[in-house]
Amino acid sequence: MKHMHRLLIVLLLLLCGRVHGQRVGLVLSGGGAAGMAHIGVLQALEENGVPIECITGSSMGALIGAMYAAGWSPWEIDSLFRTERFRTMAEGGIEPKYTYLFKQDHPDATLLTLRFDLDTTLQTSLPTNLRSPVLLDFEQMRAFAPATTAAHGDFDSLFVPFRCVASDLTIQESVVFRQGDLAVAVRASMSYPFYFKPIRVNGHLMMDGGLYNNFPSDVMYADFFPDIIIGSNVSGNSSPPSEDDLLSQLRAMMQEPTTFSVICENGIIIEPRTDVSLFDFSDPGKAIADGYREAMARMPEIIAQVGQRVTPGAVAEQRAVFRSRLRPVVFGAVHVEGLKRSATRYCERVIEQAGQPLTTERLKSAYFRLFADRNIAVLYPQAEYNPARQDYDLHLLVKPEKDLEVRFGGMFSSRPINTGMAALRYKLFGSASAQLEALSYFGKFYTAGQVKLRTDLSSRRPLYVEPVFNIHRWDHFSGFSTFFDEVRPAFVVIRETWGGLNAGLGLGNKGLLRFDAKLAETKDSYYQTPEFGGLDTSDVTWFRHVTSGLLLTRNSLNRKQHPNEGESLSISVRYVTGDERTDLGSTQQGLPFHKERLEWLMAKVQLDQYVLRKGIFKIGVLLEGVYSGMPMFQNYTASIIRAPAFQPTPESGTYFMEQFRSPKYLAGGLRSIVAVARNKLDLRLEAYLFQPYEPIVRGEGNSGTTAPAFTDRSYIGAGSLIYQSPIGPVWFNLSYFDKEREPWAWSLNFGYILFNQKAQE
Repeated sequence: MKHMHRLLIVLLLLLCGRVHGQRVGLVLSGGGAAGMAHIGVLQALEENGVPIECITGSSMGALIGAMYAAGWSPWEIDSLFRTERFRTMAEGGIEPKYTYLFKQDHPDATLLTLRFDLDTTLQTSLPTNLRSPVLLDFEQMRAFAPATTAAHGDFDSLFVPFRCVASDLTIQESVVFRQGDLAVAVRASMSYPFYFKPIRVNGHLMMDGGLYNNFPSDVMYADFFPDIIIGSNVSGNSSPPSEDDLLSQLRAMMQEPTTFSVICENGIIIEPRTDVSLFDFSDPGKAIADGYREAMARMPEIIAQVGQRVTPGAVAEQRAVFRSRLRPVVFGAVHVEGLKRSATRYCERVIEQAGQPLTTERLKSAYFRLFADRNIAVLYPQAEYNPARQDYDLHLLVKPEKDLEVRFGGMFSSRPINTGMAALRYKLFGSASAQLEALSYFGKFYTAGQVKLRTDLSSRRPLYVEPVFNIHRWDHFSGFSTFFDEVRPAFVVIRETWGGLNAGLGLGNKGLLRFDAKLAETKDSYYQTPEFGGLDTSDVTWFRHVTSGLLLTRNSLNRKQHPNEGESLSISVRYVTGDERTDLGSTQQGLPFHKERLEWLMAKVQLDQYVLRKGIFKIGVLLEGVYSGMPMFQNYTASIIRAPAFQPTPESGTYFMEQFRSPKYLAGGLRSIVAVARNKLDLRLEAYLFQPYEPIVRGEGNSGTTAPAFTDRSYIGAGSLIYQSPIGPVWFNLSYFDKEREPWAWSLNFGYILFNQKAQE
């Protein structure tokens, strides 16, 4: 009886404590990156023993609230938001380790890409989002699936009961998520217009909750009826639309005014003031500190309202109990939805090759390999617990890419090297993933046309085959003239035509082993003297040859031009055999033509690496070595044109400079980079040394011969200021080329200086 009496007293005390305590609800507003301030508010509340017994949120508030409700502590949320992975996810990127070199095309000058279905109009083919949510979707699935399972899909059974709101565009009203897949609910709530693509839930198109209800205090009051509501608000209603501001007009049409207040009498609104812009996730610490500081300033008022307190240790124990119910995400079955049968089987084979057991880490590698496929437009994963197997089913919604892709780009410069680019790619998706592409460059300096068909096989090892036909032409002018100077006739014109096959084998995420075999013809037109006029005819050398090569490369550079992070290592060997024919023009005396059979082997090694990074300062190193057994052609100029060239900067690739060409050479240099403005603006200083082994020199009668070993060397220096615009790079360059008649050259450029694959690449 004594024990029963004591137990009754304890129960009565607990009941009285509950009666006199206050049920506290927390409302978190939307607000983009400024919403990171909610993390600081959560930290302050939990530190001071304020019990958080239910949460509602919208947009960014939905994400942070869901993480807390799923059993994350405020400090764990803080740590995640400070990682590079979160920043990459928020900005719509992909972690570098999951960017597959195997899936990347030969770099081209693309600046703008449009995609169309052949049976649709332009307006239905325009892009609806600026950023890809693929990493966000995967990480939310992985983070929230265990909590959804532990709560049996009931948001009242999470660590903290939770609600979030989204905007249903189908019926044009706000909707409340009370149950289901927590990852789906949060993703629907934070699909900001034109930033992340909206998703469908039960057939309805869902977008950011902030459009119709950016501060769901009404949902808090209606669903949980708390005694006190604490609100954290970092948002406000938009300014009136302006006739000159398209975004303000779109917001006015889509967004309804929100009342940023609490409904119950005992309500407190914390309003962190942070100057973080809408999509700036580069400095979470500032927003989090602003939220913490503002919450602490209101803490005496909050504590006075809250009668019952809970120690941080008690919250940690409760959190540990909930997390002990979470089941690790391991998949026992994969279901691909949204494709035809043959394409479905292709996707299933890619996922199956990740191996067993299919953990999220194994899945992630295969998942991003699948997303890298150019025939895949959308991947959306959902994890559903299977109690019979006691693991998860993966439901993978796949949306194929549009039939036709159109790309535009090129190079626009103050020098006469302006080049346009246009490409068409038609997608063929079935048991293999294939694309048929036609690409062209057009300009005075560079003209090209290419047709290729690439087929990616769903083999255990990533494998592709690619037949290619290519023709291109370079016109090199004398001097370093700018766009406004008179340009003399071209003194070297190089034309190359080839057809052949590329075949590639993926080696991990960043590695590629590629074999090629080509039948090629080059036609080099040139003058062997600077004294020629418009009526003179040039010398011409044809070289009809067969070539095959093997390339082993690993590439993690962050850009296709002017990189400042990562590394690239390539090792290649090549065999060349063919027939040379040289016809002399009007400026040369001798036999009218010359024929000879030529054959050689060549090996090349190149390392491009950024080895030191300290704050905004970066150091890069380039090392390159070539050993070629190329024999001399009929004359010096023909030989120097066919010799391998050292071209370490984009600008150097647009000049024909004899002193940087040799069959055998070592070359290298250093790059010093100051990267500011969130890695969008680079000040780049570069210096290079070119050391030929036995330089090609002009012999008697303009023949080609070699000088003694290491008797000559040349230098290149360059300084550039480069802005990486959303479309492409804009840069000013000043270069120094040793031994040129006019060694200093400057240019102002926009776009990419990139060429089609050459026969001996």
